[in-house]
Amino acid sequence: MIVIDLFITEKCIRNSVGPNYDLDDAKVEDWIYTIISTIAAHGAKKEYKILIHVPKSLTTLDPTNISAKLNEFYQIHTTELKNDLMVMEKQSLDALIKGIPIMVAALSLNFIIEERLKDYDNIRYFEFIVKESMYIFGWVSMWKPIELFLYDRWPLNRKLKSYNKMILTPIQILPS
Repeated sequence: MIVIDLFITEKCIRNSVGPNYDLDDAKVEDWIYTIISTIAAHGAKKEYKILIHVPKSLTTLDPTNISAKLNEFYQIHTTELKNDLMVMEKQSLDALIKGIPIMVAALSLNFIIEERLKDYDNIRYFEFIVKESMYIFGWVSMWKPIELFLYDRWPLNRKLKSYNKMILTPIQILPS
């Protein structure tokens, strides 16, 4: 089990009256960054525990209040991540719709030039450059769709899994 240590002081509390403390949003964002980066570094399949160190003056702090605050930020961040993934899906399809015809046209032109020049002894310099450029142009037109489909979504999916793991991780408060 991996323990994620977080620390809180009286400065992190906006309203320190009663058992329902109001945690500072900036501090919670720092915690979330620490939690998510730890989970991303070790993997979402491992077991975690969030250990919050508090001064003796804040021992009445309730873990459910902290969970509620983390859940509030979880909702915001996961909604943003899901929206980013949907935008990326639209961009992927758009890039694919544009990339495939360009690749087909470029490779077809290359094929036409090759058919016309069966005898490579008589190939002219300009024809050689156009032929080779069409290979490159055709495959480069598929670069962005492949990048979006295969690589750009991995970090977002990993981050989403980290957020899902964070919200299920038990929280324990430890007086310091």
